[in-house]
Amino acid sequence: MNGTWITFLNGILKMPGAKIDRAAFLSNTFKNLTPEERRICIDESPLKVVDAATIDKKASSIINVHTAKVTSLSAAAGIPGGIAMLATIPADMANYYYHVVAVGQKLGYLYGFPDMVDDKGNLTGDGEVMLTAFIGVMNKVQTANQLIKSLAIEIGKRISEETATRIAGNLLSKQIVAQTVEVIAKKLGTQITSRTASRSVTKLIPVVSGLICGALTYTTFRPQAKRLHASLKANAIR
Repeated sequence: MNGTWITFLNGILKMPGAKIDRAAFLSNTFKNLTPEERRICIDESPLKVVDAATIDKKASSIINVHTAKVTSLSAAAGIPGGIAMLATIPADMANYYYHVVAVGQKLGYLYGFPDMVDDKGNLTGDGEVMLTAFIGVMNKVQTANQLIKSLAIEIGKRISEETATRIAGNLLSKQIVAQTVEVIAKKLGTQITSRTASRSVTKLIPVVSGLICGALTYTTFRPQAKRLHASLKANAIR
């Protein structure tokens, strides 16, 4: 997979809280379920025990919360001397993709996608595929939506064959999947490089740059998150 993109993604995932524990997230999100319903929710899919309307509301609420957080922090990060999360990534971009990655995991888990991290908290090979596909959809990368559809079909088969196991296998084993992911990752890697350069220029105008970053973040993050929401809703694993 494209080295620039994976290096960037792994950098973001090192930030505290960027990795979402699937079981803990679903248990906390659906506290009202019975123990057996929570087991099904975690081992199979939330849609097996929770109605679609409720899950859609949860997804919208998550998008609203992260939009508010990413916008306020982006404005602060746009001011020179503001928050610096990672030495190799501009602060506002690190903040932005921190929320992109978090939302991607949360929405994916709501709609039945498996763990993207292993027991040690490391991103799995399948996690790289899923997150890349999710972020690809958010950024309007062609083929990303079709990849999510293919992944949903494959994961659905897995659940029916091995319900008790939510640790993903190797979705990269299929050549067509590997090729599609490579194309998406390459485009995202190029976008990251371009955005890094453009964000650096805005730092030359202190206070104004902060306002610009905040405004741009709001007008891009919410539509992107909603785009992913629509794709996952259409390809939900039941």
